[in-house]
Amino acid sequence: ATIQGFKAKGISDKESEDLIRKSVEIAREARDVYHERCAACSSAIDVDGRIFNKCPILIAGSVGELWSLFG
Repeated sequence: ATIQGFKAKGISDKESEDLIRKSVEIAREARDVYHERCAACSSAIDVDGRIFNKCPILIAGSVGELWSLFG
């Protein structure tokens, strides 16, 4: 997702930024829900509360030039 791509579809810069930001929020929320559900049914939790320490939960995506906003 890029601002330029959204602009080509008639979406403003502000709306584009909001859409990109929202997509990151949704991805993080999905990760957290998955983590919570795994925690509820897993005994593979280490001392600091992390689940699947050999296989961490990651989010992959492409958010164009706004990546620095989500650092």
